[in-house]
Amino acid sequence: MSEEIRFDGKVAIVTGAGNGLGRAHALLLGARGAKVVVNDLGVSTDGLGASSAAADAVVAEIRALGGEAVADHHSVTEGEKIVATALEAFGTVDILINNAGILRDTSFHKMTEEQWDLIQAVHVKGAFRLTHAVWPIMREKGYGRIVMTASGTGIYGNFGQCNYGTAKAGLIGFASSLALEGASKNIRVNTIAPIAASRMVIASGLFPEELHDKLKVDDVAPLVGWLCSEQCQDTGGLFEVGGGFHAKYRWERSQGRLLHTNTLSPELVRDNWERITRFDEHSVHHSNGGEGFTELFARMASPAKGGNAFVDMEVAANAVSYLETEYDQNDAALYALAVGAAKDPLDRTELLYVNEFTGDDFRVLPTMAVLPATEVFLRAAKSGEPQLEGLNLPFAKGLHGEQYTVMYRPLPPKAKLKHTMRLKSAIDKGKSSVSVLAIETTDEHGTPLFYNEVTGFYPGVPGAGLERVASEEINVPPARVPDAVLADQTDVNQALLYRLCGDWNPMHVDPDYAAKAGYEKPFLHGLCTFGYLGRHVIKAFCDNDSRLFKSVRARFASIVMPGDTLETRMWRESATRIIVEMRAVERDVIVLKNGAVELFESVPG
Repeated sequence: MSEEIRFDGKVAIVTGAGNGLGRAHALLLGARGAKVVVNDLGVSTDGLGASSAAADAVVAEIRALGGEAVADHHSVTEGEKIVATALEAFGTVDILINNAGILRDTSFHKMTEEQWDLIQAVHVKGAFRLTHAVWPIMREKGYGRIVMTASGTGIYGNFGQCNYGTAKAGLIGFASSLALEGASKNIRVNTIAPIAASRMVIASGLFPEELHDKLKVDDVAPLVGWLCSEQCQDTGGLFEVGGGFHAKYRWERSQGRLLHTNTLSPELVRDNWERITRFDEHSVHHSNGGEGFTELFARMASPAKGGNAFVDMEVAANAVSYLETEYDQNDAALYALAVGAAKDPLDRTELLYVNEFTGDDFRVLPTMAVLPATEVFLRAAKSGEPQLEGLNLPFAKGLHGEQYTVMYRPLPPKAKLKHTMRLKSAIDKGKSSVSVLAIETTDEHGTPLFYNEVTGFYPGVPGAGLERVASEEINVPPARVPDAVLADQTDVNQALLYRLCGDWNPMHVDPDYAAKAGYEKPFLHGLCTFGYLGRHVIKAFCDNDSRLFKSVRARFASIVMPGDTLETRMWRESATRIIVEMRAVERDVIVLKNGAVELFESVPG
């Protein structure tokens, strides 16, 4: 059996101890060796009248049990006089239970200032005066236990108790701060929110009569006894207790959302309200205010955080998506044909991309590395799930804004691939949004093969709340004649052919779907155009050796219609860097711009 908790040699003051909860506390402490000052003014529940009978009766009960006790009949608004009684009778104070209280219930529009002030005076000012009087005693001796009595009204509110709820909530804040100040002096301060059929509760009619026997005031005293014991080191806590139930309350902060201050508006708050107020697994609890501010300031210091109704950067910035794909020589050959390779079967220069019988000479076009990134998008669209957790940009409104692909080594004729996708950034473009997805790809053994950045542009999807990044004009062609120009005419069914590579987006095949999106008819995949560009650079500057192709970046400036002739103009900046631009010849429209291709100096191992 565990050691009994006792209070031998300890002096306790219990206010409002003539009845109910206070009486139960006083009896428990007195029965376990404490010397008890039983304070009670002997008033009614609404604070009227006065009588010494209640306190005297409890003192007699404690003495009958063999304990020591004295009565005190002062109001708690004269708290220092109650403490003087303790000092005169017992010489010190170790325990203070602020329990006294009265009611002045009425709806707020009927409440008088007197009804307000009286409640604050008894509950808050009374607790202050008593605590203020015992505080130097406890500090000097390096020991003290203080319990405040709050209520559910102070936590949740209650109709007709604005004055009472304010006072009880004030005691919670009082105790929380006092606990911090007393910690170094071994003064522990806690608060209880009792659920009990006390005299005041019965008078208020708060609980149905059939619950009164189940919510005995005596059931609250054991928790108070523990909080007042020398063994208990908890401080600053708020505890709900009643009918055998014991629990601790705490403040919890929703994960919320950090909105960038350069876009703040009431509308932005409204559009983020669900996420701001949602409590879920990302909600956080801090044991003190310092922790809370430290965590919040750390989030504020991160430029990546922010969000709106479509992007939750708090979640998406840390989200990761995994995908596995594979391809073989037939897939590689189909891709090559879909981006215009080997149009003339008698021209041997590009047969190595489509003829698996070339053995070790078979080559895979490096721009085929864009297909796994496409599959990530399309799988998410088909399933209805976001591309990444926290990223809910509408697929149907998205346009491919920019593509960046880096090759770490030449693609093998066939491979099993593993892809890891993260959100690199989400950008506010005013009435539109931009997302940049970063996808790293390895083979099945973990050897890095290539990297993709897919920039999605979402017109009409507001970016407010996301990071603002100024537009930058990059890879501008020099004001001179290109060093090389190559052109290929696409076929009228080019989109249907490219679609077989896995990019089944209906925008490129279904006239009705394209019309609903605002286009006259289906248009060619941007990444098909991208493949033409890569092929042209390899022809012009790599002697058709695709293994020298290191990276390519380009922005999609306009749509390409199947049947357009695609002309790539190329300017050599250095031995390994080419500036590129592509236009649709018949319509004289730039379709790819701000492009650059990097080459390896020699074929990588």
